This record gives sequence, structure tokens and C-alpha cells, in this order.
Amino acid sequence: MRVSMMVRWCTALTVVVLTAACSDTATAPPPAARPRLQFGSYEQWLLDNGGVSRDGRGRKNKTDSGWTQDFTIDPTQATTIKAGDHVVSFPANAICDPATSGYGEDQWEAPCTPLQSPITLHVSWNSKFGHAFIDFQPALRFVPTSDPSQYVTLTMKDYYDLDPSYHYPIYWQRPSDGMWVDESVNDPSLWATNDVQNNRVTRRLKHFSGYLVGAGEVCDAWAGSCAPIMSFAGYLVGF
Repeated sequence: MRVSMMVRWCTALTVVVLTAACSDTATAPPPAARPRLQFGSYEQWLLDNGGVSRDGRGRKNKTDSGWTQDFTIDPTQATTIKAGDHVVSFPANAICDPATSGYGEDQWEAPCTPLQSPITLHVSWNSKFGHAFIDFQPALRFVPTSDPSQYVTLTMKDYYDLDPSYHYPIYWQRPSDGMWVDESVNDPSLWATNDVQNNRVTRRLKHFSGYLVGAGEVCDAWAGSCAPIMSFAGYLVGF
């Protein structure tokens, strides 16, 4: 009889414990689901949730601020302008006269008449894909030359520390379709040099429009897969 009562008591206690455990399980919040995004939302989500080990590549912008400034320069004189932390250096007589010279990828090496009168440049700079971006208006091209001392050069300071194991190009944003183009692929004179210590990237320019420090890739934090920045043009075109 004593054994029977003990068995019944233990059985009842077991039922109470199991019931409490099931109750806790039923009321516990479910794990967070991965976001289900419309196609046009992937870009911003990837930027906000990029791989944590990539030191900025695939991260949200460090700043949402933007700046603009106008510069009036005499193109017959060697000139340097400073837009925030970014610098453009013009040798004398390096700007093609926009009234008589064409503009386009088939025109970069075409002869032109150097501009002789002052010109005002409208410069805007901010952050895109977490990296430094700068844009110049009006669209201009520069006098073709094989003399490095006559190159127009752009130096950009990035928002993230440069990785010494990675080469950072400066991409051109092609106005016709918004795509990012590494012009150095077909022209070694446009190869960028990286100053890791000072977090700066420098390259020659043959023309003006928009330029971005090479972000390399944007990464999906969930899958660990990456898409090259070249596949971005205002929205993700490859995923």
C-alpha cells in the first residue's frame, strides 16, 4: 500500500512538471523569421545587414549627409580644388572646351581645344554603399595626353578604413545607364593607387561625372554570399 501511494504521487508530480514545460513552450516567442523582401528592397536590406567581418563592404552608409560646393577656376592655370576630404588637381590647359568638344566613351581620346575662359564646377559628395562618392557638373572631358605630369587626378578619402590586402579602384558611374564602371580594366593609366595609411585612393580622370571608391562587394548576411558592387545601379540587378 505504501509503495502504491508513492507511485501515484510520483506519477502526479511528473504530469504537473510536463504540463508546465509544455505551457512554457507554447507561450515562448517564435524565432525571428528572415525578412521576405520585394525585389526592389534587397539593396537597402543588404546595405543595412552586410557581413560583419567585411569592415564596411555591404554595410549601411556611415553618413547620410551630403555636401555641395561651387568652384570657379581658371583653366589656363594649374589649379587644385578641395571638396571636403576629396581633392582634384588640374594642370594648366587640361580642360576641353565643352562648347566644341564631344562627350562620351568614344570621345575620351579625341583631340580637343583647351578651354581658355573661367568655368564654374558644381561638386557634390556624400556616401554610397558606405563608401565615398563624388559628382561633378557640368560633364567635361580633359585634353588627351600620355604625359603623367599633365593628368587630371582625383584623390578621395573613404569613410571606412582601407584594407591593405584589397585594391580599391575608383569606379565611374556611367550616366547612360547608372552602372559602375572600372575604367582601369581597359586603360592602365586609370589604375588607382591606394594610400592605406591615410585612407585615400587616387586615380587619373579623363572626364567628369560621378565617382565612387571601390566597395568591392555587397554581402547577404543570411547566406554569406556576395554580389559585386558592379551589379548595382540604383537597385540590385543580380542576386
